[in-house]
Amino acid sequence: MDEFTEDIFDEKKIKKAIKKGKRKTILTIVFVSVIVFVSLNIVNFATYAYFSQKAFKQWDAYVRLSTPNGYISETVDTRGLLGGESQYKVSKDMKIKSLVFEQNQYKFGAIPSTSISRGAGGSIGITGEDWQITYKENGWRNLMFFHPNVTYQRYKHDEDLINQMGGDRIYEVALSFDKPYKQSELPLYELPAMTWFWVNTYSGSQLETFQQESKENDWSSTFIRENEALGFSTNSPVSSTIKLDHEYKSFLNLLKTSVSQEHRKAYDTMKNINSGDLEILGIVIYGTKDELAAIIKNPIIKASSLGGVIDNY
Repeated sequence: MDEFTEDIFDEKKIKKAIKKGKRKTILTIVFVSVIVFVSLNIVNFATYAYFSQKAFKQWDAYVRLSTPNGYISETVDTRGLLGGESQYKVSKDMKIKSLVFEQNQYKFGAIPSTSISRGAGGSIGITGEDWQITYKENGWRNLMFFHPNVTYQRYKHDEDLINQMGGDRIYEVALSFDKPYKQSELPLYELPAMTWFWVNTYSGSQLETFQQESKENDWSSTFIRENEALGFSTNSPVSSTIKLDHEYKSFLNLLKTSVSQEHRKAYDTMKNINSGDLEILGIVIYGTKDELAAIIKNPIIKASSLGGVIDNY
């Protein structure tokens, strides 16, 4: 019997060869698994990072547009499979300081994570005997606006409420005008630093809907809510001669970026309008009672709505 034949029938050598083959196979499987695992994690992280950044820009644009002087001040992301979830805080700039007033969440990615959230906002006046005011999580009132091209049964007037409040506080007040104004036409010769401008982004069909609601619904619920009023702010004193080109350009970019389809529709309405031709429907201003009094009493002010209130320090 030759050496080759002996090797074939040598049980020890056969077992040794099998073990060697198994080890090689296992090492190959482990190596391939590690490569696949690392590759999938790289792909997952890259996808997560891309969608996370995209979602933040979209939601921050939404907040900045629909919350006067609001912005996302903090986010905490949880990574999932090809996406994730972000817990975020919304703050509002109240002239002398910013405060968090709300916490919320959004999902993002190719396969957004699944979660359940429960909650409810508070309101008063639900019987129709008083304004149906809603509140933010921290207790501030949501602002109310009244479009000058819509005839309402009643208008909100909060100047008496502000005058009744004690202390040298800073008040946030939304003021609706008696008609749309271009900036150069505003009879408010100098507005305070950090004024938010409510811009006419509404289509004809939207105005018809507002007018119909005003006729058919109880007066206590017919107004434009804070998140339905779009605009932009400036942090320096404004006169009729100062142009708002930079602020308006940023506003248009936010409309394009926002997660809201309604905001993108508003962009299509506004994209061919120059800043000098903008129709301003109202403003949101911040200040003490004395600082706000002269503006609130101006004849062009059709309605006033109190929002946040902070101590002046």
